[in-house]
Parts: sequence; structure tokens; C-alpha cells
Amino acid sequence: MAEASRKVADLERQFEQLQAYRDEYVNNSTQSTGAIDAVKLQNYRTFLDRLGEAMRQHVKSLEAARAEYDKRHAQWSEKRIEAESLGRAVERFRKEERRAEDRREQREGDEAAMRLALATRGETGI
Repeated sequence: MAEASRKVADLERQFEQLQAYRDEYVNNSTQSTGAIDAVKLQNYRTFLDRLGEAMRQHVKSLEAARAEYDKRHAQWSEKRIEAESLGRAVERFRKEERRAEDRREQREGDEAAMRLALATRGETGI
């Protein structure tokens, strides 16, 4: 899941860089003084179109990475819930085992006390 998270963060950072580059390119191009001939204008538009397409493709990659992260996060959550449930079940079984052991020890202690009491009666003749 950490890898998917890193991938999303990297793609987001790269997209922000693309946006900043596009904005800077547009600002620098509009600030230039002087006439722009048809060839330069066509090159400018072509470059912006390509940059726009690259950004759209990047958004698709980012969306896919986010979907993968969401999927992995959901799987992790399910596994965590399963592990917690299993941990609770194990703890219940351990408590049951301790109670059974306590009852056995109590029964053995009671039986030993009974034998001792009977042996003491036999010696005293009661």
C-alpha cells in the first residue's frame, strides 16, 4: 500500500509540475512583444495541444494510480479487520483454556483436601 501511495504522490507532483510549466510557457509567450508570424503561432498552438494531451494522459495515469491505492487500502482494511477478529477469537480460546485449567486445579485441590480429610478421620477413628 505504501508503494501505491508513493506512486500517487509522485504522479500528483509531476502533474503540478506540468501545470506550472504550461502556465509559465503561456505567460512567457503572451508577454513577448512584437508580432508573431503564422509559423510561430502554429508551433505555439501545436505545442500547447501536445502539452494538453500529455496532461490528459497524466491525469488518466493519476486516476488509475488512485484507484489502485483505493483498492489496496480496502484490501488492507479487510485484512486488518480479519486479523483483529482472529486476535479476539484467539484471546477467547485462551481465556476458556485458563478457566478450564483453573477449574481443573480447583477440582484437584478439592479432591486432595477431601482425601486428606478422609485420611485424617481414618487415623482418628471418627
